[in-house]
Amino acid sequence: MFANLKISATRYMRDHMSLFVFITVLFIIGVVFGAIVVGALATEQVDSLNTAMKLFFTAISLDTAGVSPSEITWHSIAGFLKTTVLMWILGLSIIGLPIIVVLIFVRGFMVGFTVGVVVSQFKTDGILFVMAAILPQNLIYVPALLICGVAGISFSLKLVQSRFSQNNQPSYVHQQRAGSGTMLYRNFLSYTGLVAAVTVAMVLAAFVEGYLSPVLMKAMVPTL
Repeated sequence: MFANLKISATRYMRDHMSLFVFITVLFIIGVVFGAIVVGALATEQVDSLNTAMKLFFTAISLDTAGVSPSEITWHSIAGFLKTTVLMWILGLSIIGLPIIVVLIFVRGFMVGFTVGVVVSQFKTDGILFVMAAILPQNLIYVPALLICGVAGISFSLKLVQSRFSQNNQPSYVHQQRAGSGTMLYRNFLSYTGLVAAVTVAMVLAAFVEGYLSPVLMKAMVPTL
């Protein structure tokens, strides 16, 4: 079973390598833009962010944040589910393709901005804090997000191809249309199954964010 899954995953990666490269580069560009924006913030905005972070770190060190690991986990699960469901729906339409691209860029921007703010304020210690607080769940979440984006764009492109093939077929070619519809239905099932698997991975990332990251953050706060 695991051998078959590995073969299927390898084949999928090979068949969609260009999309994976595109989505990964897009996400990285978003991260870079997010970090650049931090450097362009006004002094008042930087001071406001610095104050907010100090209050946050103080609450963590005193264990007065008032949020339990289970609450963090369920909040993260809700957010991740919204993301996967939205991208799944967008992948079911042709017009959803550019929106998926924008969402991937925005997610990268958010990561870059968050990392940029912490590192700009705390330098080397900020890098260590990012590795402890942000990296663990994102090692699962980001690849899952990119896979979801590739799956959505891929299925959206298949819809475009199906639409053009139907428009170019003579009106009397019914068997070809039926075959095309069957193939599209199979692709839909594969697409939905992949998004479901990605959702499971994101749930795992939520548990990491809820139970592991707070412990690591609390351990790193005294160094900031």
